[in-house]
Amino acid sequence: MKELLSREGVRFTAHNVDEDERAYDDLIARGFRTIPVTVFGERVVKGYDREALLAAIAAWRATS
Repeated sequence: MKELLSREGVRFTAHNVDEDERAYDDLIARGFRTIPVTVFGERVVKGYDREALLAAIAAWRATS
């Protein structure tokens, strides 16, 4: 995940839900119980789905 984002030139902040209670609460509030979850503005990609991530990056770039 981090490698793909870095290769695509996307700046990101990683949160460890095991160590960050706020990040865990945000994950639960979004309706997720598993990780990874990647958030691009309002768009969310669950798991490592390369095609969905690339589509989300493209959509995010188009609106940024």
